[in-house]
Amino acid sequence: MGAAPRVTVYWFSQTGQLLESVSAVTDPLEKAGWDIRKVEITPRMPYPFPWPVRRFFGVFPASVDPAAAPEITARPPVPVDDDADLIVFAFPVWYLAPALPMRALVGAEPRAFAGRPVVGLVACRNMWYSAALEVRRLLEAAGGHYLGTIAAVDTASAGITFVTTLRWLLAGKREASWGFPRAGVPDPELDRLADLGELLAETDASAEQVRTVLAAQDAAPVNPPLAAADLLAGRAFRFWGRGIRRRGPAQRKALMGVFVLWLSGAIFAGLPVVVITRLLFRSGFDAAVARRLTSVVARLAEVPE
Repeated sequence: MGAAPRVTVYWFSQTGQLLESVSAVTDPLEKAGWDIRKVEITPRMPYPFPWPVRRFFGVFPASVDPAAAPEITARPPVPVDDDADLIVFAFPVWYLAPALPMRALVGAEPRAFAGRPVVGLVACRNMWYSAALEVRRLLEAAGGHYLGTIAAVDTASAGITFVTTLRWLLAGKREASWGFPRAGVPDPELDRLADLGELLAETDASAEQVRTVLAAQDAAPVNPPLAAADLLAGRAFRFWGRGIRRRGPAQRKALMGVFVLWLSGAIFAGLPVVVITRLLFRSGFDAAVARRLTSVVARLAEVPE
């Protein structure tokens, strides 16, 4: 009988939600005897939680800047010569991009991923597509072999999650109140991830078998209207971010105010338009989104931004 598979998990989480999702997947692996090593990534200058409103919006320009990379520490340190059979890259989403500390990890420690099979694991409100594409591009540029994404989302309606997510991020209140449900990834989603973990535990951790399980179990279900809105907004966010970063302090503050107004309008008007378009042209809409996702994946895998 061979040695138990080894998995190294790199993760960063302000709220704890991502670690819940990581544990949902890895607990069945540990029960099956797999060796799980978790490495927490922390910024040397901590980001606040709950977020003050100005800091929440103030981190936007850096979040959508591919070159932005805060100083980080890893606990325990990134192994010099990791012999893991599988790497899990667990990340939250900031402004449709991977959170800054996790982006910084790839730049600071590319050797952790070079030549290794990697699975992305994301926990967020509902839009993870642009962030997962960037993660794939970053990891493949570092020499990693990207096997696929596991996505855990808040399954409540977009209107509900808009309220509950902001309440959680800005006020630190996650529990159900005033008729609104608990914020974040719900128990049924965690159960789905646990089922996925149990199926992975039946494999030998080889890249082929892991990739097969992820695909067969639809580990990252695609919601076409949200995917379309995400990809469109991701491009717009990068445009806004470049414009804000190029301005002086006074202009930057004014332009951030304009961005917040634009973002509010996009949330309340843009997504309903996308949903209605899909209702009217469902098959063509879904096919167009699928083509777009495929083309973006191929482009990002080949050409860094």
